[in-house]
Amino acid sequence: MFKKIIIITITFFILINAASAMDTSNWTNTTVGYEEFKIPPQYENPYSSDFHMYEYDEDIDEFTIRYVNPNIMSLYGYFLEHNRYAKKVVVAGHDAVHFSGYDRYDKQNNSKLWFSSGEEFYYIAWRGTNITPAVQAVVNSSSPSAYNHTEFYSILNEEYQNYKIIDAIESQRIDYPRGDDGHHTFVSVGTNGFGFGVIN
Repeated sequence: MFKKIIIITITFFILINAASAMDTSNWTNTTVGYEEFKIPPQYENPYSSDFHMYEYDEDIDEFTIRYVNPNIMSLYGYFLEHNRYAKKVVVAGHDAVHFSGYDRYDKQNNSKLWFSSGEEFYYIAWRGTNITPAVQAVVNSSSPSAYNHTEFYSILNEEYQNYKIIDAIESQRIDYPRGDDGHHTFVSVGTNGFGFGVIN
């Protein structure tokens, strides 16, 4: 048991050092939301890039950084409902939630890492189930979170509770989707305002 603890501790420090030791001086920068992120060379030249999202490829699971504040409730609720694996982690000093799983359509493993920088929330999507040194370095390139551990998870939990309430209300509608037909309607009344939309 003691050996296991030592091995886990050493592995943890190696991963932390890999992110901080990675040379990012030749990486390009991009602004998403209110943050500037460093982009690893393998994900430069994006398919699309704007205020809300940096998409390396048309398939957003290849590599994407997304600003999620306008849609925290709907996106986070959807992720929790549709991912079998979600784990609280700390990445480059940021509290985070790591979603990962196998996509039966893509036939590949995908990950999404939710974290905050300043007062804003973001996620990074990439292929695989491990939080790679490159992903750690991207998170490390952003501002520290304005929220402590309790505040960060309280905000996400509140948004998820709002999602469940709205989902229960929406499920009473006659036109509510009854099967897994690829979309989910939502009404957002979370801490970030009011909106209505469809997740495809």
